[in-house]
Amino acid sequence: MDITTRNFFRLLRAGAFGQQDMVEPMSASKWRKTMMLSVAHGVEAEAFEGQEVLRNQFFMQAIPEALRVEWADLAFDTGRKREAKEPQLSPRLAKRLASIAEKGNASSVEYRLLEEMTRLAYALLTDDYWVRQLLILGELIREKGPQADRVQLQGWLKRMKMTRMARLEGALLIELMGVQPEEVPVSVNPSEFNIEKIATAVPHGQDQLRFSQGKNIFVHTSNTSAIVWNARRSARFFRYCPTSSITQLFSSFARSLTNIEE
Repeated sequence: MDITTRNFFRLLRAGAFGQQDMVEPMSASKWRKTMMLSVAHGVEAEAFEGQEVLRNQFFMQAIPEALRVEWADLAFDTGRKREAKEPQLSPRLAKRLASIAEKGNASSVEYRLLEEMTRLAYALLTDDYWVRQLLILGELIREKGPQADRVQLQGWLKRMKMTRMARLEGALLIELMGVQPEEVPVSVNPSEFNIEKIATAVPHGQDQLRFSQGKNIFVHTSNTSAIVWNARRSARFFRYCPTSSITQLFSSFARSLTNIEE
């Protein structure tokens, strides 16, 4: 994990949870890269708040005032946009959640945790602002986790076929967000997971896999590495969420076909 990524997560831990980690010294250009990393993950506001929390640290003085102002503007704009955006789920995961909600208490702490863990799972699979969703889950665990019936939650995770994915999410919360192991509602050993490989994956967005049709009859991709990238990403999470990993890969391919002119 490079220095910009390490400082990025330090800012998030400070902004979301008030954690006082010492930042490493960086140049103004690397601080800009860190800001853009927060933009890529949709957490400009939390990263900016972390910058404010840690502002008295000596190495934070390397951030130019103009960059602070730009960061503040981005944080404000993100807050307004986020109010209108609801995290998405695949039809399969949404159906499973709905089935549990029908038989259980959809307003319970256990269900709220299950819902956010499912959204994080889908965000990881789709590379769609997963760091932001990780923060949301971490904040909920800090606030409501002690009240949760862990046996009930783990039973629901098993029904959702998300037990392994939940353990991965727990490892991410511990290693990247500073959540204590005893706070995580599932048993997890972070050393079992390659957290760094996931943490350094920068979102590529929904245009990563896009196909088009030229003047001839053949369909081609506008990015020669797109198929391999998506296949590898799906394979990375296959052991944690097999069915959804495969479904997401084919869904990405299917959505890309809409770009082909009839």
